[in-house]
Amino acid sequence: MRPTGSTLSLATGDYALPTKSMVERRYLTVVRQQYDFSCGSAALATLLRYHYGDLQNEQTIFVGMWKEGDRAQIRRLGFSLLDMKRYLNARGIKADGYVVTLADIERTGIPGIALIDMRGYKHFVVIKGVENGQVLVGDPSLGIRRIDEAQFASMWNGILFALSDAPERGKSSFGREAEWNLVARSRATMLMEPASVQALWLTRAPPYPVEM
Repeated sequence: MRPTGSTLSLATGDYALPTKSMVERRYLTVVRQQYDFSCGSAALATLLRYHYGDLQNEQTIFVGMWKEGDRAQIRRLGFSLLDMKRYLNARGIKADGYVVTLADIERTGIPGIALIDMRGYKHFVVIKGVENGQVLVGDPSLGIRRIDEAQFASMWNGILFALSDAPERGKSSFGREAEWNLVARSRATMLMEPASVQALWLTRAPPYPVEM
């Protein structure tokens, strides 16, 4: 871990870190979801704020996705990647879902949003880095953490939702040592808090590109 009072470099600038509790440290680069059904808006806020310097918050994105999305579908299933895409398109930001492997993500070095299945519950997280057999994850419900690649792959549907715009900025924020150092290097466990059934509306979404 980095010493107290050190500087953490983020997409939005450098921040001096005073003494922080372990819980506070986990959310230094993750937007914490406020409701059990808002992991999608919190994950997108995390991606925009901490990887592209776009200072959105959970509430503004929640309202924006509600405004641009299929409200009947959202009421029934929650937000989807399609809702995120519509919201970003309305703001003039290009984004898409890509069928990739963790090796592809490690090679290209672009952060993005992934949908994982936790014992039957769908949950959005941000992939912040992939290195040495571990995935650095920004989890709106648990904060930043490490998960073994094999374990993550078993929960993930293999689609990465990533911004097409400003790829170099995304790459510069991927796998930052300062973020890896926010969590212990020991094997991460999957003792996770229950999340809402945040269903991914893939069956009605347009086909996803297979390459980044």
